[in-house]
This record gives sequence, C-alpha cells and structure tokens, in this order.
Amino acid sequence: MLYIVICVTESSAQIVDFSQVYTNYVYLNPAFVGVYSCPNVYTSFRTKNSLSGGYNSAYVSFDMELNKSNSAIGVSLLQDMQDNVFNQTQLLTMYAHMFQIQKRLYVALSMAAGYSYASTDYSNLVFSDMLNVFQDGVTPTGEDLTKKVRHNFNSEMGALVYNDMFYSGITIKNLQGNITENNKNENLFPRIFSFHSMAKFSTTKAFTQKYLIWFYPHVNVVVGGTSSYAQLGLILQKWMVQFGGAYRQNIPMNANSFAIFIGIVEKKFRFAYNCVMTNNSTKLIGTHEVSLSYQFDCREKKKK
Repeated sequence: MLYIVICVTESSAQIVDFSQVYTNYVYLNPAFVGVYSCPNVYTSFRTKNSLSGGYNSAYVSFDMELNKSNSAIGVSLLQDMQDNVFNQTQLLTMYAHMFQIQKRLYVALSMAAGYSYASTDYSNLVFSDMLNVFQDGVTPTGEDLTKKVRHNFNSEMGALVYNDMFYSGITIKNLQGNITENNKNENLFPRIFSFHSMAKFSTTKAFTQKYLIWFYPHVNVVVGGTSSYAQLGLILQKWMVQFGGAYRQNIPMNANSFAIFIGIVEKKFRFAYNCVMTNNSTKLIGTHEVSLSYQFDCREKKKK
C-alpha cells in the first residue's frame, strides 16, 4: 500500500470523482450550463474514509442562460484534499452555445478554462528507507520532503446532444494533460475522457399523478487517469421523492462498488444524499456524498 502511494505521488493525483453524476451536471459536462434556463446554483460535498486520512471534496457552481443568444455561462469552484498529501483548488469559467438541429433536438458545445492550484506534502508519506524491521516506528528518510506547489492553467471541453427526454454527451477534462517531469510546474492531473447518457420515461402516457413514477436510467464511462470505470444506475421518482442506486465496475482492476441514492425534488430546491458500498474495503460504507441546489427566478425579458 505504501509503495502505491509513493508511485502515485510521482506521476499523477486522482481526479475528483463525484458519485452523483445524475445531479452534478455542470461538473459532469460543462455543456450543461444553462440547462435549467433560469439561474441555478449547485453545491456538493463528498468524503471518503481511508487508512491514511481520507478524501474530502467540496464543489460549488453557478450557471445561467444568456437572453437571445442561445448560449449560457457558468463558474465553478472545487476544493479537494487527498490523504493529507494532495491538495487542489480549481476555479473554472464556462461558456456553452446551443444549436437546434431538429424541432425538439439540440446540441450544446462548451469550453471551460481557469486556474488550478495544487500542492503535494511529502512529509505525510512513508518511504521505503524509513522502515526498519528491527526498530519500532519509522526512521528519517533521505528523500526530499519539500512541499511542492504548482500553479496551472486548466481547461476542459464538452459536447451534448439532448431533448426533454434524454441526453448523451462527452467531456474531456484536463485538456493539457500531464506536462513533462522535467518541468518544475508539472501538472499532477492527467487527461480524462467521460462518456455519459441518461433517459427519462414514466409508467403512464397520461401522466396521471396517482400512478405516475418517473424512471431515470443513466450510464457514465470514464477513461484515463489512475483508474477507469463504468457506472450504470437507475433513479425512480414518486412525487417529490427520488430513490435509486448505481453499480460501478473499475477497469481493468477487479474492484466494484454499489451506491444507494435518495433525494428530494421541489420546484426550486433539490437535495440528494448517497453512500457507496465497496467489496474491497475494511468499512462496508466508506463514502458519503450530499448535494443541494437552488434555482432562482428567471429574469423577465424587457419589452421594447
């Protein structure tokens, strides 16, 4: 386990991985900015326990549609701490433009760019030369424990095809990828590709409230970084309550997990919570994520 941590430190850190891909649209794909038409703010916090300290990630985004331009803008702030070793703060601005290709079918293209601060605290790692089977505890290391700080330009892009009943899209995060190791300002985060899709259908064509249940099947495939995976899930909604789950399979590692989701949906407020159960952890439930969003009133268009 210690050897793995040291190798990750020298190559790349893990990209932040939120479980609620069905609510955290803007983080999933910047082409989702303006999807609610009205201004919308979204917040999320995710925590994961581990033997070396755990992972804590906080995210907030704001997006709004621009009048009469078929476009939208957004801004997001991300704070991530991994095992008290990796620390990242990222600020992104986003722009998306929508095109109507059929009567009820649209395409959105988006670009996001911003600033990323990342630091690595090597003093919280244990290196192989610090271990001695004849002594208790650890001994001093000959490794350089100087804290490394990196300031990077970060960018991502997204494309989305959607209508009122489904969406399908692709996102490329960290477009610049890793910079060469000889560069002192090396970017820790590798290029990530995400392919995602969701549909929406109900139990009755008449949409009668008494028997109406909405179904939201979704899939997200992530390729790149230290671990690629495929996640398949289903959300059910009855009145204001949502409930469901998702299965995730890591590729190529033989590791999988299952997430349980519950949420409350109101006209302006949305609340969601999920926990993740894994089969290769000392704790059955080691990850928790909570999110809250609020939709503001739409701005009335001025009459000429």
